[in-house]
Amino acid sequence: MVLLAEKRRLLWFGPGEMPANVSAAVEGGWDIATCAHSGAVTRQLDQAEIVLIAPPDEGQFGARQLSELLDRVDQTGAVAVVLAPEGPAGENLLARRRGQFIVVDADANPSEISARIESAAALQPVIRHLRSDLAAVRGFGERVAGNIEELDEEMRLAARLQREFLPSPLPAVGPVRFATMFRPVGWVSGDIYDVFRLDETHIGFYVADVVGHGLPAALLTMFVKKSLQTKHISANRYEIIPPHEALERLNDDIYRQNLSSCPFCTAVYGIIDTETLLLRYACGGHPSPLLFDTASAVERLKAAGPLMGVFGNETFDEREIRLNRGHRLVIFSDGAEDMLHSGLSVSGESPLVSALQNLRHLPAEEMVLQLSAHIDEHRSPDRREDDVTVLVMDIVD
Repeated sequence: MVLLAEKRRLLWFGPGEMPANVSAAVEGGWDIATCAHSGAVTRQLDQAEIVLIAPPDEGQFGARQLSELLDRVDQTGAVAVVLAPEGPAGENLLARRRGQFIVVDADANPSEISARIESAAALQPVIRHLRSDLAAVRGFGERVAGNIEELDEEMRLAARLQREFLPSPLPAVGPVRFATMFRPVGWVSGDIYDVFRLDETHIGFYVADVVGHGLPAALLTMFVKKSLQTKHISANRYEIIPPHEALERLNDDIYRQNLSSCPFCTAVYGIIDTETLLLRYACGGHPSPLLFDTASAVERLKAAGPLMGVFGNETFDEREIRLNRGHRLVIFSDGAEDMLHSGLSVSGESPLVSALQNLRHLPAEEMVLQLSAHIDEHRSPDRREDDVTVLVMDIVD
């Protein structure tokens, strides 16, 4: 006894009989049901594998009705084959829409229409499988929904802990004053900064930016804070570690961790003598700090140094410059420039430099507040958000 293969189910959705080229394409291989434009289709869609939709006629079946029908198809396991509609309305709809359908020219020959229908038939089991998996995921989501609130609270605690590692209040020694802006893109940040007394006359400060976001990046910022060595202490004496050596040791520490996630970072580390106003600094792959003089002219303080954590035994250049009263030093993570990235301003400077020059007359604390508002107002919509950190050091009169 020979068993005949069960025919596949196809729903013809059209104003009348199938055109000859369509009829020839499906002849013999399909169990065909017909549904008029005015008919109820929900139950029939559930039972069909393929829905063959005739060209819409603006007088009878326009783009709106086609969109509603395709919405219903997307709620089932069926796949639609749409005979390319005449007129701009239907064409524009299909050009910008995504869903469970394939388009074929209404005047195509039977073999081409048959090939498109077979392609849709091959997709149909995949669609049903994905819908089954999605239902399982939704069920799993419902089971774990109670943990979301707990996870959210844990991230809040992590954010609070990270902020507690930041310095407060900031040191103020002699004419040296500091202000900061710290804006994580999420609960926690891949940026970190610190300002600390090294002795009676020296202050150390840095900004570091870990590649990546979220909790892995935030954990590495804690490692940076704990691993940066700033002084040799032995018996009754100490020696301040120069910036280039501090970054070299930190680089080796990160490299030895052999991290697979967020494996490297950038940093600027500086030491200011509050009596002589001599600044020593080193950079590791970080944007160059900006130094503004009393006339708001800007100088980029460059120092050669690689990304930190990529290779061991790297060397970092150290520079020094003597500051004067009225100078302002600005160190920032690359997120500050990215959020304002829109090419050069009229003056030829970057938008960040222009914004800082416009705010140069303000005290440091007020300047960072205004800069934060400026970023919100002028952020580039086509740029992905990033953590933003700005550290300002003023030499006050």
